Amino acid sequence: MRGGDLARGASYEVKGNPLPYLVPPAAGLANLILAGVLSRMWGAYADPTVWQVAWRAGLILACSAVIVWATWGVGRARKIELRAASLLMSICSCGGLFVLTFRGFSFDSVVVYLLVMVTTSVLLAVTKLLRGHGDDARANLFGELGERVRELQDVGATGKPKEIEGRIVTHAEMLPGGDFGSLAKPEVRTAIASALDVPVGGVRMIRDRNTPRTGRMEVSPVDMLENPPAWPGLSAPGGSIGEPIRFGVYQTGAPIPLILPGNSKAGRNAIGVLILLGQAGSGKTELQLTLAAEARSRIDAEVTYIDGRKGLQLPAEFRDAMHTFIHNADEGERYLDGLIPEVAKRAGQIGGHGHEQWTAGCGKCPPFRVVIVDEASKFIEAEDTLVELAESIRSVGMFLLLGIQRATGDRLPTSVRTTVGGVICMGVKDVAEGGRVLSEETIEAGADPGWKNRKPGALYAELPGTDPDDWSLPGRTFRPDRDAVIGELLDVLAARGEHPASRPAAPATVPAAGGTSQRADDSDDPDRDNDPELVPPPIDPDCPPDEDPHEPITVPARRRIPLDLGPEDGRQYTPTEIREMFIEAIMHARSKGVRTVRPSNFAPIVGRVGEEGLKPPTISKILKEFCGGPEPLLRRSDDKGVYEIIQPEPVPAYAGAA
Repeated sequence: MRGGDLARGASYEVKGNPLPYLVPPAAGLANLILAGVLSRMWGAYADPTVWQVAWRAGLILACSAVIVWATWGVGRARKIELRAASLLMSICSCGGLFVLTFRGFSFDSVVVYLLVMVTTSVLLAVTKLLRGHGDDARANLFGELGERVRELQDVGATGKPKEIEGRIVTHAEMLPGGDFGSLAKPEVRTAIASALDVPVGGVRMIRDRNTPRTGRMEVSPVDMLENPPAWPGLSAPGGSIGEPIRFGVYQTGAPIPLILPGNSKAGRNAIGVLILLGQAGSGKTELQLTLAAEARSRIDAEVTYIDGRKGLQLPAEFRDAMHTFIHNADEGERYLDGLIPEVAKRAGQIGGHGHEQWTAGCGKCPPFRVVIVDEASKFIEAEDTLVELAESIRSVGMFLLLGIQRATGDRLPTSVRTTVGGVICMGVKDVAEGGRVLSEETIEAGADPGWKNRKPGALYAELPGTDPDDWSLPGRTFRPDRDAVIGELLDVLAARGEHPASRPAAPATVPAAGGTSQRADDSDDPDRDNDPELVPPPIDPDCPPDEDPHEPITVPARRRIPLDLGPEDGRQYTPTEIREMFIEAIMHARSKGVRTVRPSNFAPIVGRVGEEGLKPPTISKILKEFCGGPEPLLRRSDDKGVYEIIQPEPVPAYAGAA
């Protein structure tokens, strides 16, 4: 059976590109004809003198030496087996030409020549089929591409790219049986970056969703995120919240759009819940302030900002500009609990006039509610509340942002993680930490947010309405300018007659707790921030506060140091033991009524086994294994990176009856 498979594979290979297999025997026959012509004109049948034989033999030897040398030199980029077979073919051809020219033709000499040439032709073909590729990878893959990359590097101007938005894009196709995903391995991308002399993060591999053989490689020779662009101002002051929010740019210079409401005509779902992951100093706070200011500048949005840890450290002007600002953790939990009955109320109000979801520009729809929760690990512990909100707020005109520093199972439960509608991942410890919220396709394409806090504002974004191919494209927020953001927002509110000093007190949905809520009547007190009774709460050692992004950003030129997560108990687990852990986790989730899982749900196993023994590609490989076999546990769903748990067949009521 294997012999038949090999024969079919060889036949398919030869049919696909027959020329390399036909040229060697054709060249052997042409060389025999040439030897016959030379023997009649110069050689054995021309009765040459000794001097004529000497210079003619020297000329043929010189030409043969050039051919043999060229064959060895040209084959430098090919595998050594194919290179040796090609060299042997050239030596035999040149030797046969010399002997037949000066010795003359005979039955034995012609038969020996044909036998040698047939043998070397078969050897060359078999070597090419089994070991050699037959293509010069250096010339075809990096020749013209390398020149284009160097051309862009010479230009060095990020605003004037010569190619597609500052990137070099090339199509790649693997040989039959090859997988384009093999090019997405970190070591392969590192090798390509080294060959082209570009940053490692500037090489991306985008797989074609219709076939595993093809895809495209994108090379960004210039790091456009090294120096973040200046903040261009509010994107649509006085407009609708349905218009995109502009909070940063991709590496290509194109803006990253954040569209909060859904649109059934455009095929775009509302986000509902957005996870913002990033460690201290990664720029989360500045991004949240920008989003809050953008939403507050829209005429049909209500903004609530919750920070139960360091809310009092934010500028008083910003706190007063929000519709509701909460800096007490208990008060924040009560506010989130109060959103659940609000969902049913808003659904009835929206559906009462014939709309299936919140619609921008509709005067009968309630204002779009934006809730930003910083340091959300304090509130994610109320898992049931957040899961219910994540499953229901998308269509009723509500948006909830959860800012967290780590995505471990204790700080981001599985049930919350699987119901979010979007993810923004800023600097984290390593790629394994980012893989807990980013999809496996994004990680496999080359996304690596492991820059920690060395690039404040750098991020990866998986947002509805954006091209999934851009999810692995790094982006960065605008250069922080907190005074400009708050100042422009106050100007917009003043022009609308909504100056913070004259705004009404906080809505009744946020109950007061011991006088800790912000009041409008003391907003003019210049010494309010110095009140000793309003000192910030103590710092949690597990989640230290972000560094103040108000200070100028400096990006030190440091060499990247890889950080590996080791096993918790120091034990090295076998592949069988790791798969048993996955099976146990899947069975436990099925018993709890969980219907779907994704690689990020198995973060506790990564913490137990260690990153070296269980990397994100390995997790995807294990889950794909569970989709096959006689009794599969999972099956791939239509959503990327999501696997459905196969439920057991129900037992008939009459089973076991006599």
